Amino acid sequence: MSGRLPVSLAALGLALLGLAGCSASSSRNQQAMLVAQGVPAQAAATAAGAAVPPGAAIDPATRGAVTRLASSQAYRLAPGDLIDVKFPYHPEENERVPVRPDGQVGLQSAGDVLAAGLTVDELQHAIVEKSSHTLRNPVVSVVIVQLAEHKVYVGGDVAKPGFVVYRAGLTPLQAIIERGGFIDTAKTDQVVHIHRRGSEVKADKIDLEEVIEGDAIEQIALAPDDILFVPKTWIGEADVVVDQWIRGLLPTVPRPGLDLTTLAF
Repeated sequence: MSGRLPVSLAALGLALLGLAGCSASSSRNQQAMLVAQGVPAQAAATAAGAAVPPGAAIDPATRGAVTRLASSQAYRLAPGDLIDVKFPYHPEENERVPVRPDGQVGLQSAGDVLAAGLTVDELQHAIVEKSSHTLRNPVVSVVIVQLAEHKVYVGGDVAKPGFVVYRAGLTPLQAIIERGGFIDTAKTDQVVHIHRRGSEVKADKIDLEEVIEGDAIEQIALAPDDILFVPKTWIGEADVVVDQWIRGLLPTVPRPGLDLTTLAF
C-alpha cells in the first residue's frame, strides 16, 4: 500500500515552503468526509494544560490519559513533552525532564539520550543501555507527564494548506479533510508522508484513493510534526505549464478565431 521514496532535509524544507493554496474542492471531498467521519473515536486523549514544575502533583485524570496513551505503543515522543524517568532501585536518579528542541533529554545518570521519535518502551531501553555504564543492572520506567501541543503540516493540492493540531490517532485523511480536503487536481493515490523515526527522516507514499473508495482502511496514525504533501496529477502539472509558458507569454488571452500574427510583440 505504501512505497519508500528517497528524501533529504532539503526536500523536507521544500515541502514546508511549498504549501501552496488552491481553489474549491471537488465532489470527491464529500465522499472523503463521510469516510473520515466513520472512523471511530480514539481511546487515547491528548493531555493539555500549563507547564508542570518539577515535583508538582499531577492531576490523576491527566496522568491516566497520558499513561494510557503511552501504553498504546502508538505515540512517539516529540520536543516539548514532559516525562518522568524513574529508577526503582536507584531512586536518587529519578528525574522529571522535558524533551528538548533537539529531540534529546538530559539525565544525570545517562547523559543526553535521543527521545524524539521513540516510543516509551524504546526510550526505556535506550536509557537502560546508556545508564548501565554508571549503574549496576539499572531498571528504568518512563512515564509521560504532559504532552506538548504539536502540529501536523498539510500542503500541496488541498483547499487550505497549513497545519492541524496533532491528536492521538489522527490519520492522514482526517488531517487533509480538516484543511478543506483535496482539490480537483490532487493525486490522491500518491500522497507523500514525511515523518521522523529516531534520528532518520523518511518519506512514504500513501494511497488514499483506495480509502476514499472504501476499498481499504487507513492503517497509518500520524505523529507530531509529520508532513503530508499532496502532489498534482499530470493534468494539474500540464495546467501549470500552460500558465507559465503559454498564457504568461501572450500580451492578451487569445479568443477563438483570433489571428495571432496580428498581435504586436
